[in-house]
Amino acid sequence: MSILNTSIISTSTWIIIIVGVVLFGGVFLFSSGNKNKKGKKGNSNDAVTPLRIQACERMVLYLERIRFDVLVKRVYLPGMTRSDLQFALVSSIQDEFEHNLAQRLYVSEETWFMIVLAKDEALKVINELFGENADADATVMAQMLVSKSNSLIDRTIIAIKKEFNEY
Repeated sequence: MSILNTSIISTSTWIIIIVGVVLFGGVFLFSSGNKNKKGKKGNSNDAVTPLRIQACERMVLYLERIRFDVLVKRVYLPGMTRSDLQFALVSSIQDEFEHNLAQRLYVSEETWFMIVLAKDEALKVINELFGENADADATVMAQMLVSKSNSLIDRTIIAIKKEFNEY
C-alpha cells in the first residue's frame, strides 16, 4: 500500500508540476506578446515622426511659395495678359495645395485648418485685387500684388513650428 501511495503522490506531483509549467509558460508568452505589441506601437510612432517632420517642412515651403512676392516672381512673365496672370497665380496656389494634400495625414487638424485658411485668403486677395482694378494691366497687377501681405501665412507658419517642436 505504501508503494501505491507513493506512486499516487508522484503522479499528482507530476500533474501539479506540469500544470504549473503550462501556466507559467502561458503567462510568459502572454506578457512577452504584450511587450511586442507595445514595442510595435513605439516603432510605429517612431516611423511616423520623420513623416510628420517632413510634412511640417513641406507645408512651410508651400506657405512660403504662396507669399505674394514669391508667387509673382515665379509665375509672372513679361507680356502676360492680366487674365493670364490671374489664372497663373490661382492655378499655382491650387496646384501646389493639391500636390501637398497627403500631408494632412501628418499634421494636426488645427494646423491643417490654418493652412487651408491661409490658402483661401491668398486666393481671395488675388481675386478681389483683380476685380477691383479691372483697367490695370498685368504688370501693374503684379506690382500691386507684391505689395500685399497675408498675415495668415505668418500665423500658420508659427503654428507649424510649434507643432514641429512637439515631435
